[in-house]
Amino acid sequence: MNSTALHLPADPAATERLGERLGERLRPGDVVALVGDLGAGKTTLVRGLARGLRVDDADAVQSPTYLLVLEHQGPVRLLHADAYLPQKLLGFLADGGLEYLFDPTAVAVVEWAQHIAAHLPPRTLWVELAMAADGGRHVTLRPSQGGTFPWLAEMSKMA
Repeated sequence: MNSTALHLPADPAATERLGERLGERLRPGDVVALVGDLGAGKTTLVRGLARGLRVDDADAVQSPTYLLVLEHQGPVRLLHADAYLPQKLLGFLADGGLEYLFDPTAVAVVEWAQHIAAHLPPRTLWVELAMAADGGRHVTLRPSQGGTFPWLAEMSKMA
């Protein structure tokens, strides 16, 4: 499992651009597991990812914390989930939500994914965002065991 480390400048647009580049490369059935503290840029990254997937209204992307899952229509549906309140999302997954969230015809993104790591499918790309001393972001992209993202190495050239 190779990981790719990136440093983004202190500009939310850079985080959004990285998300857009990711979204352009993701395919139906892919899952993106986001990890990072409050304010690390998870939702900003998802907004860019939505642009890359060409969802109908990328500007409508917001944190789904209290709604659990937000669905965005487009050529490939984006299912945006939040596990900040893990018991709530785990209850949803146990009640049949696994089939919905990890639909092979959609791309799923889970914020605070570390809380439900055991439920994520093999084809998951982990994205960790951390604040850097200069106000920018450190980003680590790592496929899960069994995850295949052949384009991952080229991402370091695009940051």
